[in-house]
This record gives sequence, structure tokens and C-alpha cells, in this order.
Amino acid sequence: MVRAMQANDDAYDGRFYVGVHSTGIYCLPSCKARLPLLKNVVFYRTREEAIAAGLRGCRRCKSQQFPDVLPRWLGDVLAYMRKHRDEKLDERQLMQMTGVEISTVRRYFKTHIGVTPLAFHRRIRLQYARQLLEAGGNYLSVAFACGYESASGFRDAFIRQFGETPGSCHARTKNHLL
Repeated sequence: MVRAMQANDDAYDGRFYVGVHSTGIYCLPSCKARLPLLKNVVFYRTREEAIAAGLRGCRRCKSQQFPDVLPRWLGDVLAYMRKHRDEKLDERQLMQMTGVEISTVRRYFKTHIGVTPLAFHRRIRLQYARQLLEAGGNYLSVAFACGYESASGFRDAFIRQFGETPGSCHARTKNHLL
């Protein structure tokens, strides 16, 4: 347990909790706060044991919310991205919306979602474009309706995402309806 705590190993999160009696806080083993002195540490198997010992959850690692540890701004960002799937998003907007540095937003998305926030929003826009094409929308109208400034940029992004051209998607859907 000591090694896991010293290595900030998130594989042990939820398996045990680190109680720091000098501060009155319990943390996850992966907490990035400064390491406590070992004489002040007691390990607990459950969160309930740590609470029963009079400790409160850490605000940094959000041990009281584990495993549902999501940043406050995430829900707003995802809702905004889905609502504004018809326009291009830039990082300044994300920074203003979240109130945190864009590097923090990028790091969260890369770690937990696997892509940058702009790439995630591009996927949402392309999914919307595909829906419009499958509903019979014309290629150029769909490109501009999804916030693309050029047909070629839209076509390239669509091919990278779906492995087919927007025209073939439209034609396949059109043939399917006949």
C-alpha cells in the first residue's frame, strides 16, 4: 500500500484509502497531493472506515466521489458540443466556458476520452453530417450546415472518420430508400 501511494498508482484506487490523520483527510492512492509522513498515515479498506475514523474526503483527488470523479465543467462542455454541432468550436470558447486552462481541458479529454476536445467535437459534427446525408441532404448544404468552410475539408474529414466519401454515403442511402 505504501508503494502504491508513493507511486500515485491509480490501479489501487478504490481498493484502499489513505487516511492522513495530521490533516483529517482521506485520499485515493493516486492523489497528486504532497506525500504525507508515514507516521501520519493509516490505510483503510473502505471509504466508510475512513469516514468512521473522523476523516473527510480529499478535495484534490475527490476521494469521496470515487469512482464518479468528473470535473464540474465536463457536463456543460459536452452539452454545449452536442447543441452546437452545426458550428466549429475553438479552444478559447472552451476556456471561457470551463474557467480552467485549455491544457487542463485537453489533458482530461486525452486521458479519459482518448482524443482532444476539438477532435471529439469534430466527431459529433461529422455524425450530424452523416445523419443529414442519410436523410437526403445534399453534400454542399450539409458541409456548410455542419460548420465546414470548404467542401474539400469536409470531404477529407468525412473520409477519415467513416472511410467513405459523403457522396457515396448519400448515394448508398438514396439507393436504399428506392
